[in-house]
Parts: sequence; C-alpha cells; structure tokens
Amino acid sequence: MTMSDVLIVGAGPTGLTLACDLARRGVNCRIVEAAERPSTASRAKTIQPRALEIADDLGVIDRVLELGAINVPTRRYDRERVVSEAVEVAVGTAAPGAPYPPVWLSQPQLESVLRDRLAELGGQVEWGSAVSDLSQDADSVTATVRTAAGQREIRARYVVGCDGGRSIVRQRMGAVLRGTSYGDHRWYLGDVRIKGLDRHCQHLWAGPEHGILSLFPLPSTDIWQFQASVPADEREPGTPTLELFRRIFAERAGLPGVDLQDAGWRSLYQVNVCLVDRYRVGRAFVAGDAAHIHSPAGGQGMNTGIQDAYNLGWKLAAVLGGADAALLDTYERERHPVAQAVLDDSTSRMHAMMRAFGDSDAATALRGLTDDFTTGLTIAYPTSPLTTRPSGPQAGDRAPDAPCRDAATGREHRLFDLLRGPHWTLLSFGRGHGTATGWDAPVPLRAYRVTDDPTATGPDTVIDTDGQAHRGYDMREDGLVLIRPDGYIAMRTAAHQGDAALRRATALAARPN
Repeated sequence: MTMSDVLIVGAGPTGLTLACDLARRGVNCRIVEAAERPSTASRAKTIQPRALEIADDLGVIDRVLELGAINVPTRRYDRERVVSEAVEVAVGTAAPGAPYPPVWLSQPQLESVLRDRLAELGGQVEWGSAVSDLSQDADSVTATVRTAAGQREIRARYVVGCDGGRSIVRQRMGAVLRGTSYGDHRWYLGDVRIKGLDRHCQHLWAGPEHGILSLFPLPSTDIWQFQASVPADEREPGTPTLELFRRIFAERAGLPGVDLQDAGWRSLYQVNVCLVDRYRVGRAFVAGDAAHIHSPAGGQGMNTGIQDAYNLGWKLAAVLGGADAALLDTYERERHPVAQAVLDDSTSRMHAMMRAFGDSDAATALRGLTDDFTTGLTIAYPTSPLTTRPSGPQAGDRAPDAPCRDAATGREHRLFDLLRGPHWTLLSFGRGHGTATGWDAPVPLRAYRVTDDPTATGPDTVIDTDGQAHRGYDMREDGLVLIRPDGYIAMRTAAHQGDAALRRATALAARPN
C-alpha cells in the first residue's frame, strides 16, 4: 500500500482549497469524496473579501471574478408593489489595502473553478470513495474506503476531514461537535428556473403575516436560489416540492406573469450552531463544516472553511518538509477562536434579522447581515505562537495590499503580487537598507525592499508610489515586516534586529539543518 503525505476527505470548497494549496507546494496528497459526482446544489453563494484574497494567491481569482457578480441589488416588494431597489447587503468596495469586495457566486461554480486549478497542479478528486473507518498510529493514518469496486485502504501521514457536519473523520478521531439547534428558524431552500422575472436583482418579500421569500439569481447560470421561511405553526415540514414553491410564491408574492418551471435541488434547512471540541487528534484534523456549523447570516460558513484550509495547508507542508511538528498545534490555537467568534456573530445576526423582518423592517434586516467582520479581513492571530510580538501594532494581523512600482522595470503592480505563492515574504521598509538580499532564512523566503524614494534602484526593490504601503503597515521609520505563507504578519522589528528576529519568528516552521 503506497503512503501519501496527506489524505483529504471531502471535495467541497474547504477540501479543494486545501488540495490546491498542498499540490502547489509539492505535497503528495489525495482527495476522496463519497459522492459519485459533483453537487449541483447552490448552497453557499457569497465569497467574502478575505476568501477572494486566498483565491488570488491560489491563482483562480480571475475566473471567480469572471463568473461572479458584485453589488447585486435587492428589490423589495409588498405583494406585487415594488417598495425599493438598492444594494443593501454588500460591504465595502475595492481599496488599496483590500482589493476585493464581496462576490456572489454559487458553491458549485466555485468548486468547479478549484477542481480545474487542482487538475492544473496535477491532482484530481477520487469520486465515489466513502471513508467508513479510520485508525492511526505514531507514524501514519489508515482510512478504510468503500468504492463501487469494493473496499480498500488508504494510508497517509496525515488526514484532514473536510467532510461536512456529519464528518466520519471527526467521529473516528474522537472529536465531539457540540451546539444548539434552533427549531424555530427553518427554511425551504431550492434551485429553481423561473420565467418572467428580471435577473438583474434579488427579489424579496418579507412581513409578519407570511414570513420571508427570497429569489436570488445565481450569476452565470439560469438558476434562481429559492429561500422561504417555514411558518412557525407548520409542525412537521417535509422536503419541499415544486408545487410547494409555487404555492408559497402565490401566497407571499403573487406577481403576475411569473412562472416557477423547474426545481432541482430542494431542501428543508434548520439552523444549527455547533463547534467541535478539538481540531486535531494526533495525525487527524477537521476543517470547515466538520469543525463548525452556524447560521448562514452574514455569509461566513464557506468562507471560514476556506480560511481553515489556507491556515493548515502551509503548516502541513512545512512539517512534512522537516519543520517542528508543534507547528501543527497552532492550527487549532488560531482557528478555534475564529470559529467561535463567527458562531457568536452569525447567531446574533440571525436573531436580529428575524426580529427586523418580523417588524416589517426589511431594510434594517438586510443592512445588519454584513459589516467589516463578515469580510474576514479583521481576523487576526495576535496571541499565536507564530506571532513574535503579540503586542505590536500589527503583528498577527492580515497583511494589507498596496499599489507599488518595480524599481528595475517601472512596472506597476501590487504587494499581493509579491506575496502570491507558497513562500514567506520579508518586506524591508526604508531608504537606508540597500538591497533586500542576503537574508539567511530557515524557511523558503522572498525578500523585498519597499521604499518611498522615487529614484531608488536595485534588485527586489519596489517603490511605494503614493505611500499606501507605509501607511498600511504603519511604517514611520526603517523596519522589517515578515509575512507568513497564508498572508498574516508574523513579525515587525527594527532593521538591525532582523537576523535574530527572523529566526525566532520562523523557529517552528524552520527547515531542518
């Protein structure tokens, strides 16, 4: 039996993000999925700015932006009467330090983009491969996998369960998912085709009498996502049908000339809020919905899973390359508090949204769905063992983007262009450092000099043309900023302390001598 480095269980956005990240780092990984083919169910449909920055780093941002939509308006109704139409649930616009606003794109399309990228990197999903059991010893993990051809075993040095709320990996590794079920928050969901409805906007009906009905046009498709709250007095709702969708539309909307013609994916959804007690047991990990389940309010579920994968990928690759295995403990230490914050936030938004809709205040309900927190840009790891100066002004924070110019060629580009890839990045700020070369780093490192001197020359030197980089990194004097492979600041230090600080900051991830 051949040994793989990493076995990924589950080929949703979390598993595919992890597979792409590991593959580009040269890690021998396998990704298995119980389903026989890709899902067409729309499910999640919001990609937040931080997840888009990850898409940029993985090389798929252009395709995501091509397929997705930005600033989709919401048209609100009272029956057939239009009450208002405006963009009410998008937060922010592209800015120098944060180049991407939220993008609407259905989960199946994002998964397709990630599968294509994985294929470019030499990987592929093993469909129809359901993990039924898991065991581990000091050196490896063995998964029992059922396929149409029979049962087989896959052995790997590590396994990551990205297999959803009913995760077999989580169960077999002995982790426990604890939480609350909100039985009064139930929804009929589905993917439908509709004739006679304008696709440039979301259509929304909300009120205390009939509840909420939303019809959202999924970009780059002819599908609408149907969402309708289940009435509180409906004790035992079942899986919805096209006929039920039509009846709900007639009761709550009643627009003439509109016909719901087809319903593909259909689901009865109940809000559950749960968090796993452990992200790691030995050589087994969980990520995404296998680790945390929460309200869809704020559109954070898929995005939190993507960030889980992005946090774990470079750490697995470093340890497989000989770094201290204690580096893997930082995954739970960093991501568990993030998941807890997302659970608390999304639950609070859900309750506030339902109260506002019940008061017929749809505008307040929609505005309350998103803010700076939901973008993912405010996530930080200030107390992580990988953060050298937890009390520093930005140590542990996300590294911001900024426009700049290559000193050698004059070409305009961005700091994110320097960060893109599986390496660590060292930014040397100031006018007095000469070149950025000469650092003897114990990790894969690319070093650049960032200067506001428009006459600067030299290799690996970029000119901060309008001072945005210095402002974004709060650099008022010469200094160094070390950025982790997942785009978070690991250290800030004075230039003369660089060598020693660099070694301290990368100690856990260091390559073996």
